[in-house]
Amino acid sequence: MGWPYHFLTLSHEEVILRRHTIDYYASVAHYSALAPAVVLIVLRLILRAARPIRRLGGYDDGDDRGQYAHVPGTPTLKAQHNSALGTLAARWRAVRWWFGDDVVLLGVSWGQRDEWLLGLGWTGWLLMLCVLGTGEDYLHFTKRFGSIAISQLPIQYLLALKALNPYAYAFSSSHEHINRYHRVLGRVIYTLVIIHVVLYNVFFVLSGIWLKRFFAPVVFCGVVAMLGFDGLMATAIRRVRRYSYRIFFITHLAVALLAPVLLFFHAHSARVYAAESIIVFLVDLAVRRAGMTHTASTFEAIPGTSLIKISAPMPSQKIEQFRSQPGSHIYLSLPPEGRTTNYPASQSLLFDLVFNPFTVASASEDSQSITLVARKRSGPMTNILSQFASSTSSLSSEGDNKITLAIEGPHGAVGKHFQHLLTWGASRILLIAGGVGATFIVPLYHALQRELPLAHAQFIWAIRSAGDATWASIENGFEKSLLDDDNVHLYLTENINVFHNDDHGHNGSIELGNMSRASSRQQRSAASSHNSRRPNIQKIVDDVFRHSVDEKVAILVCGPEEMSKEVRRRVGPWATKGREIWWHNESFGW
Repeated sequence: MGWPYHFLTLSHEEVILRRHTIDYYASVAHYSALAPAVVLIVLRLILRAARPIRRLGGYDDGDDRGQYAHVPGTPTLKAQHNSALGTLAARWRAVRWWFGDDVVLLGVSWGQRDEWLLGLGWTGWLLMLCVLGTGEDYLHFTKRFGSIAISQLPIQYLLALKALNPYAYAFSSSHEHINRYHRVLGRVIYTLVIIHVVLYNVFFVLSGIWLKRFFAPVVFCGVVAMLGFDGLMATAIRRVRRYSYRIFFITHLAVALLAPVLLFFHAHSARVYAAESIIVFLVDLAVRRAGMTHTASTFEAIPGTSLIKISAPMPSQKIEQFRSQPGSHIYLSLPPEGRTTNYPASQSLLFDLVFNPFTVASASEDSQSITLVARKRSGPMTNILSQFASSTSSLSSEGDNKITLAIEGPHGAVGKHFQHLLTWGASRILLIAGGVGATFIVPLYHALQRELPLAHAQFIWAIRSAGDATWASIENGFEKSLLDDDNVHLYLTENINVFHNDDHGHNGSIELGNMSRASSRQQRSAASSHNSRRPNIQKIVDDVFRHSVDEKVAILVCGPEEMSKEVRRRVGPWATKGREIWWHNESFGW
């Protein structure tokens, strides 16, 4: 069977009919992507409206931590697990875990299996819409790919939203989880656009009008938009992002803003979808700016480390949000009022485009402030924060000791799912952190101890030196220091003899003097009593699961990528046996 498409000469009526047909299939692609979110949002709103009626009838679907739960190992629970439904549920849990594993090719991770499943399925659906009803018309076939691709652009923007993400609300998820499918859809759109471009270039070349049409304003707008998509996909490569995340971020932002404008002028049929995309982008920008808090913050350099501690006062309602969502993170930027001549590097225009994520290490009701802990790296944000920490303690007045920061949040998957974790019924909880990943784990550990006192929580923390634990060992508001907690195990992976004075100690720091004096003995004790080696993840995980097959186990990890992969690899054999596992890996790879 030969190639079915040909260059046809159509009448005016046939051209109009072709345009209507292209628009129809594009709208089908557009609304089929919106439909699941719309239906689920309507259902959630109906259930929420019916909640008072259910409570009047004696049904309460809220906090069920006080309800009876079978003790692991009892005959009743064993019978449930050994039943046909119990066996089926165990197999389903194993399948769900399998779908969450990475697809690895040539030693490189290409995303999780569920992303591939959804991506291939959605690609197949869109390809079908690209072909149906095209007949033998080559240009109809060519235009359909471009129209279907652009119909997905507003969906792509919606999936990227942080504050008002309809898909996150519909699926009771979070921006961090939905963002994975934002990346999947981006690749699908890019594939369709490439096909559209290749087919059109073939048409121009074979018709002998390539040079004439290439520089026509309408076509050239599409060419520039395509180059933008090429740049976006190139900078999204893992190696480029690791080399400079700013290149990816700035390219992403520029293309997101300019591509819809170019496509608006490129094709008349794309104008509706381009306008939708621009509106979504601007509304998201406005909402995020409206929810941003500008706060005069203080900085401290933690002696013997490259860590910086930031204390940022926040309004009481924000403090309540952070306390109810432990493990949340914020996006931090340096507003114009925080850029002074005292710090020339802060006046760089680059800070207009820098929004760094930092986990909230603690939220204090007493001081009405949140604490952030960052490690100085090569980027502009942590470098300027380090300059603030090194210089502010030598300033005389309290007002000069503060720098204004812009903070947006709270964000984070665990913060949104924390109540589910509390009511899930975990018997054992394993929390594993590497380095400053403990800023995510520490508030969760304290919150879980407070809310689930009967669950056995174990905290494994691998750090370079005992000094890296200083900020956590002296946090106020807890009954005892982490270093005195038998359920906390520190692993010192480098030289533990780091307790000496260095250039980071300043007499004028607000808490640092007390920190270094009061915790010096604790640090030495930690160095001698904890492990100066790397944690044996295999043994730690196996010990947690070996107690009872009926126990539910929650595992939360935040640390280097290799540590997270190692933990998941060790949990895998238990997951394939159908064990009930509440899993979360916190990372900022995107």
